[in-house]
Amino acid sequence: AYTLKKKKNTNELHLFEGVFEGNSCNSNNKSICGKMDWEKSGNIFICKTEDEARELCAKEGRAVCGVCVSHLYATYD
Repeated sequence: AYTLKKKKNTNELHLFEGVFEGNSCNSNNKSICGKMDWEKSGNIFICKTEDEARELCAKEGRAVCGVCVSHLYATYD
């Protein structure tokens, strides 16, 4: 489960990873990159699947943290 939040004062967008729990989800307290703590305001979207999050982050463009969004794409060794 993925949630995209806007960081106060900078307008940066960061992804938080979590798990689905019934009809809702529970997110980690730190963004994927570790540079943003959970904040109560500034939700762009909440509780999306990986595919939904990838599509919605693409629409937001460069404002989304590159480290966070890279987590949504496969890496090959």
